[in-house]
Amino acid sequence: MTIATETNVSQIMQTNLVTVSPKTSLFEAAKLMDEENVGTVLVVNEEKKLLGLVTDRQIVTRAVAHKRDLSATTADEIMTKWPMTIFPETSCKETLDIMGDYGYRRLPVEKNGKLVGIISIS
Repeated sequence: MTIATETNVSQIMQTNLVTVSPKTSLFEAAKLMDEENVGTVLVVNEEKKLLGLVTDRQIVTRAVAHKRDLSATTADEIMTKWPMTIFPETSCKETLDIMGDYGYRRLPVEKNGKLVGIISIS
C-alpha cells in the first residue's frame, strides 16, 4: 500500500469551483481565471450540470493563435465537451493512471451526477 492507493480524490480535490455558462465570452472566462488564480473554468448549464471545460491553454491555442475575437467567441465554441469525470471515492493512484493514460491534466469530480470538485496536476 502507498499513500496514492490509500488516499481518495475527496481528500485532495479543489471544491471552490470556478464555473461559466456556455455563452460566456472567452474574454470574460480569461478574466475570471485571472481573478480566481485558476487555469480552468468549468462550463455548466442552468442546472449546474457539467457540459465541458476551458483551459487557459485552450484559449491561447484555439482562439488567440487564430486571431479570434475573445469578446465574441464563447466558451462552448472551444471547450472540451463532456470531459471524463471521476468520483470522490476514486483513489489517487487510479486518478494518476487515468491522467497518464489519457494525457489529462485536470479531471472534474462528480458525485450522484453533481459536480463537487476538480483535481489537477500542477
